[in-house]
Amino acid sequence: MAEVGTFFNQSLEQARSYAHRIAAAGPVVFKTEILHDPEICMAGTGIQAAYAHAHGRRVEDYRQLIERKCNPLSFYADLLGLCRELEVPFVASVYDTVAVDFMVAQGGAALKIARNNVDHLPLIRHCARSGLPIIFDAGGLYVWEIVRAVEEARRHGATGIIVNHHPGANPTPAEQHNLAAIPAYKAALDCPVGLSCHYRGEQMMYAAVALGADLIEKGVCDDPDEAEQDVVTAAPIGRLPDMLRTMTECWQAIGRFPTLPREPRDLDTRSGLVARRPLRPGDVIDLKNVGFAWPALGIPVGSWDLAAGRRVGRAIEAGQPIDWHALEGPAA
Repeated sequence: MAEVGTFFNQSLEQARSYAHRIAAAGPVVFKTEILHDPEICMAGTGIQAAYAHAHGRRVEDYRQLIERKCNPLSFYADLLGLCRELEVPFVASVYDTVAVDFMVAQGGAALKIARNNVDHLPLIRHCARSGLPIIFDAGGLYVWEIVRAVEEARRHGATGIIVNHHPGANPTPAEQHNLAAIPAYKAALDCPVGLSCHYRGEQMMYAAVALGADLIEKGVCDDPDEAEQDVVTAAPIGRLPDMLRTMTECWQAIGRFPTLPREPRDLDTRSGLVARRPLRPGDVIDLKNVGFAWPALGIPVGSWDLAAGRRVGRAIEAGQPIDWHALEGPAA
């Protein structure tokens, strides 16, 4: 799931450019945010948004940040209409019920509930009744908080739920990723679990796939080094085809267990019994007079316990294979 969030700010041209390039990359989901009403953040409170970027850290008035990111629903209708034309499924984070209903009308593939809204029960219930699957962002939470959110969605009729493990800060160093949460959430919540990748690099995505992640959400943009919100862990959008190919190969490599070997197998290098020295009738088969070499032209080494202790019925020269016809009777 290629996340462009609000990286395009209020530029429809850039947003449409992202959609075109994501569509060209291969089988991928377009992810954005329906951020249309600045009133989701109160004005004049002094609350600040602090975020890292490639060259340091920036602090911005949260309301002003939201205002410069907001776009009218007509903006999103144009962008998502393009996604439909390009036949790219699209998902969006929603912050109010208006955005939920808008995504339903636009034919969205799923709704995303950001981690700061996992306790927003009215929003969760409205999403659950919408008929669209819900993706929960599970970051900076106690386990009981995500369990409550999932159960609330199920109680109100959610048609499908995915939980995305969110490791924390943006960026999050490798040692704080706690990717063990992915199989643990799968077992505890009985639903698909993915990764919301907030690593400055690609390695965590591939590790998550190996751990069984069902969905990878990764930011993509033109310039991850820009001094802008959230882009510090985005990948250059031109990397998307290669990332998709590598993730697919990682997923294919998981395979299944137990595995069945491909037939016919090459068994030529499995060993068989050979005479270590000349054997005469009456000699007993044991490790003193029998060696092993491949190919197994006689008795295979895997049948050693059936051959050991039996007597030789005819002469066998040193270095020659020992077959069943050369043995007589039960073990001595």
